[in-house]
Amino acid sequence: MSEETDNIRKILEANKSKDFVQRILDPDNSPTIDMGKGMKGSHMMATAESDGVHYAYATIQRDENGNLVRLDPNVAFQKAMAQGEVIGFKTAAEADDFARNYKKVWEPEE
Repeated sequence: MSEETDNIRKILEANKSKDFVQRILDPDNSPTIDMGKGMKGSHMMATAESDGVHYAYATIQRDENGNLVRLDPNVAFQKAMAQGEVIGFKTAAEADDFARNYKKVWEPEE
């Protein structure tokens, strides 16, 4: 396992109580939505900054009925912040790296 993948696993493990992280960690048993063109999604990651903290969050979130919906990134960020469904990072680069590379935990170990 690479150092980067190990770091991502540690971040996910430390945040495993979050709904979107649970969907990342268990993709085979997670609900999905139709993204079009035969694609399905359960979280879709984005990043944003607030008060000097850089956050990774999902733009696919549960609605009031528990169904997954894809939200505008700004709306998703506000909702994720209100619900604690974010992961904070010190820098934009760290948040962006996580949001772009979290799927590496799904890759087979060498």
